[in-house]
Amino acid sequence: MYPSVRIFMEKLIDYAGLFPPAGLPINEAIRNYQVYSRDQDNWMLGKFVIPVSRLQELAPYMPSFSQDHPLRLSVIGDRSSDVDSCKELLGKSLEKIQSFGDHFQAVSQIAVLDLPLPPIPLQAHLMEEVGSGTSRHGLQTFCELTYVLNKDWESNMFAALDEIAAYNEVSGLHLGIKLRTGGITAEAFPTAKQVALVLAECRDRDLPLKFTAGLHHPVRMYGNEVKTKMHGFLNVFFAGLLAHSYKLGIPHIAEILEDELPESFKFTSDGLQWRQLTMSSSEIQAYRNERVCSYGCCSFDEPRDEMRDLQLLEQRS
Repeated sequence: MYPSVRIFMEKLIDYAGLFPPAGLPINEAIRNYQVYSRDQDNWMLGKFVIPVSRLQELAPYMPSFSQDHPLRLSVIGDRSSDVDSCKELLGKSLEKIQSFGDHFQAVSQIAVLDLPLPPIPLQAHLMEEVGSGTSRHGLQTFCELTYVLNKDWESNMFAALDEIAAYNEVSGLHLGIKLRTGGITAEAFPTAKQVALVLAECRDRDLPLKFTAGLHHPVRMYGNEVKTKMHGFLNVFFAGLLAHSYKLGIPHIAEILEDELPESFKFTSDGLQWRQLTMSSSEIQAYRNERVCSYGCCSFDEPRDEMRDLQLLEQRS
């Protein structure tokens, strides 16, 4: 295994076993996370993903963790439909996070909040509420934009990304974006062009980006279970990284996202390569840390097993 694979995959996969299609009971999901955090692939494992409404359900399992092996959490806020409900639910979410942290600070770490924003035009006062509230609690915040994938999606996204970028510039904070890349139905999957647009526009606005749903497989493929093409996590992260390195336009980014040939995605002794485009390991590390951060998946086994099938990871000992 090339060192560049490790740099690329470092803490890449946030484990979301509580969510569909896995939908595991919390005792099984948390047991899986504990096992994964101690096996030979734990360097690929990111945070345990949990809705803020279920934080307290973790209490019985906290004795299984320690200062040396803490439970690292990415918390998802409640969905809202308007500004007032978003502010109210955010306040309650921060109270729950604070309470949980106070009780289990020795054996847990909550550093990330994924906040679904209401599907309305964003305004500066809402972003100020989000940014100031979450920063006081030391949270890195990713805003999920929940606009319907219809004819208005593109204009809604442009306006929202502009508003978040403008707030970041004024506040000095780094609110990021969480992009949903799939779901349990075909309608939940954005097109390659839509994903490419978000990759390009977040790059141009210096917005950190993470992903959730649909990225079970390394390379783009047709999923019989959802009756549509599913994005590959190699496609998405190669596209995101190379978009930064080469300032690629949307059509070129979409081309990487649409590539279904595993042999197109290569790791080298000092970087990665897609067709004729290359980038160094140091670039991968910089952009992974700051711009294309991680993705949530309800399986940890499926992505790593398929990477081994492609002979991109060492076989398990």
